[in-house]
Amino acid sequence: MQKHIFLFFLLPLLLFAQTSTQEPVKLIKPPAEENKKSEVIINNNSLKTIEKEIAENEEKEDKKTQKEKKPLSEEQKQIKLQNELLDSIIRNINNESFLETLDNDKKYKKELNLLSNKIAINKKANNDVAVIRDELKMIYIREKKLYEETLKNIIKGKREFREKQYFVKLLQDSIAKMKKTSLEKYEAIYEEHKDYSNYISEQLTQNYINAYNQRHTQEFVLQYLLENISTFRKTNFFVDEFNLQYFVKKIDSIQGISFISNLTSYHFKFSIGELIVVLFIFALIRLLNLKIISLIASFIAKIFVQRKNIDDEDTEEIRDYLKKSINTPLIYALYILSVQISIYILVKDPIIIQKIIPWINTIYMALLTWGLYAILNNSINYYAQNLLEKYPNVRKEMIVFILRIVKVILILLVILFLFSQLGIDIKAIAASLGVGGIAIALASKDTLTNFFGSLSIMTDNSFSQGDWIKSGDVEGTVIDIRMRTTRIRTFDNAMITIPNSQLANTHILNWSKRRIGRRINMSIGITYESKMEDIINLKDDIFEMLSNHPGIATSKNALVSSRKFEVIKREDLQGVKRTLLVYIDEFGPSSVNILVYCFSKSPDWEEWLTVKEDVIVKISELTKKNNCEFAYPTQSLWLKK
Repeated sequence: MQKHIFLFFLLPLLLFAQTSTQEPVKLIKPPAEENKKSEVIINNNSLKTIEKEIAENEEKEDKKTQKEKKPLSEEQKQIKLQNELLDSIIRNINNESFLETLDNDKKYKKELNLLSNKIAINKKANNDVAVIRDELKMIYIREKKLYEETLKNIIKGKREFREKQYFVKLLQDSIAKMKKTSLEKYEAIYEEHKDYSNYISEQLTQNYINAYNQRHTQEFVLQYLLENISTFRKTNFFVDEFNLQYFVKKIDSIQGISFISNLTSYHFKFSIGELIVVLFIFALIRLLNLKIISLIASFIAKIFVQRKNIDDEDTEEIRDYLKKSINTPLIYALYILSVQISIYILVKDPIIIQKIIPWINTIYMALLTWGLYAILNNSINYYAQNLLEKYPNVRKEMIVFILRIVKVILILLVILFLFSQLGIDIKAIAASLGVGGIAIALASKDTLTNFFGSLSIMTDNSFSQGDWIKSGDVEGTVIDIRMRTTRIRTFDNAMITIPNSQLANTHILNWSKRRIGRRINMSIGITYESKMEDIINLKDDIFEMLSNHPGIATSKNALVSSRKFEVIKREDLQGVKRTLLVYIDEFGPSSVNILVYCFSKSPDWEEWLTVKEDVIVKISELTKKNNCEFAYPTQSLWLKK
C-alpha cells in the first residue's frame, strides 16, 4: 500500500530520458490519509498501466537478484522511478505519439476562460482565498499547455530536420516562460491554509501542490532534454555545423566585417554575413532559373513521353508543351524556396516563422496545382481536336466547361490546404455552412441559377460554340459558353454577354443546326406578251437545271432511310432539306409569276450566296433561250373618245 501511495506522489514525473539522473526531483507530498489522485502532468498511460509495468520490471529484477538484492532507500526508489519515466518520454518523442495524445488545446482554452470568469466574480465578492485558488489552477493549466506544445514542437522540428540550435532555443524559451511566473508569493498562503479543513482551503492547498510539483517536474524534464538533445535527435555535422549559419559565422568573423556586423545586428537585427548569404542564395536561384530549370523541365517532359508508337514530330510537340507547362511553376517554386531559406536566416523568432511557414507551404501547393492544371489544359488543347474528329458527338464547349470546373476544384483544394496549415478546423467550417447555407444560397441565387442554366444548355444541346443564333433582339455567333454567361458576337462585330438562365428560358433560333439545305425562294415575273408555251418550256428548263445543279439539294442528296422505327425522323433532326419546286404560280398585276423554291446543299452563308448567284444567272440565260422577257411593273392607260 505504501508503495502505491509513493508511486502516486511521483506520477507528475511522467517524462522522458535515457540516462539515470543523479538526484530526485523535490516535490511536495500531499497528506497520505487523504489518498486522493492528484492530476497528472503528462499521462499517456493510465495509473494501473504504469503500476503494472513497474511491478513487472521489479518482478524480473527480483528473480535475477533475489538473494543479492538489498532493500532500496526511498531516494533510490524515486530515482529509479523517474529514470523509467524519462525513458518513456524519450520513447514517445521518437515514435511521435505526442502529436496524437497531446491534443487538448480546446479543453485548456475552455478551462482558462471559465477560471477567468470565476476570478472576476470572486474579486467583486472580495473572496481573496478563492481568487488565489483559481490563480494557482490557471498557472497549472497554462504551464501544462506550454509543456505539451514544447514536446509537440520538438517532434515537428525533428520532422523538418531543424538544426540543433532550434531545439536549444525552443527548450530554453519554454523554461524561461515557466520561471517567469513565481510561486513564492503563494507559499505563505499555502502554509497558512494547508492545515485548514474547509472546502476552499483544501482546494487551494491541492492546487498549490499540483502547480508546485508540475513546475519542478517540467523544469526537470525540459532541462534534461536540453542537456541530452542527442537522445531524441542525432547530431548531423552538415545540418548543425557546416550549414548556412556556418558560412554566416565565418563571414562575420572576418576582421573589419565583424565590427559592422555587430552594429547592423544591434540596430537592424541582421548581420553582414546573413545579408551576404541571402544575396548569394538569390543569385544562385537566379542562375538556376536561367540555365538549369529548362533542363529539369525537359527531363520531366521526357519521363512523361516514352511511348514508341508516337511520331517524332508529335513527341517533340508533346515534350514542348509539357516543358512550357512545368517551366513557370518551377521557376516560381525556386524563388519561394530562396525566400523561405532567407526567412530562416534573417528571422530569429520561431513563433514568427511558424506563422509564415503555412503561407509558404500553401504557395508551394498552389504552384503544384498550377503545374497540374497547365499540363491538363495543354493536353486537352493538343488532343481535343483529334477527339472531336474521331467522336463528332463530343462537344468542345463541354470539354472547356469540365476544364473550368476542374480549375474551380483545384482552387478550393488550395484554400482547404491553407486552412489546414493555419490550424483552422475544416469540419467546423463545413458544419457552419449547414447553418449558413440558406443565407449563402439566397445571396448566390442568381449565380446558381445561371450555373444550372449553363448545365441545361450543355445537356439540351440547343446551340454550340460557333453557331449562328437569334434570341429575342440578339443575333450573332456564339463565342463562348461559360459557367455563368454566354458571349455572342453580333454581325456588326459587337460582343453581347447574356446570363445563361435567360438563354435557358427563352426561345432560340439556331441557323447553324442544319446539315444540308439553305433555302432559295424567288418569284420570276414573265411578261404577258410571252407565249404560254414558252413560259412552260422555261419552267421545265429551270427545273431540269436545278435538278442537275451541283450546289442544289435534291433527292440524290437525301439520307438513306432506315427500316427501323424512328421516333424522330433523322432528316428533321439533323436538318436535311431537299425540296425542289418550280411551278407557274400566279397571274400577277403585270406578269406571269414562276415560283422557284429549292435549297442549297451547303448551309454556309457564303456558299449559299455563290449558289444563288449561279442559279439567277442560269435562269436569266434560260429566259432568253425560251424567247421570254422579265416583266417589270407597268401600267396601261386607255383613253375613251
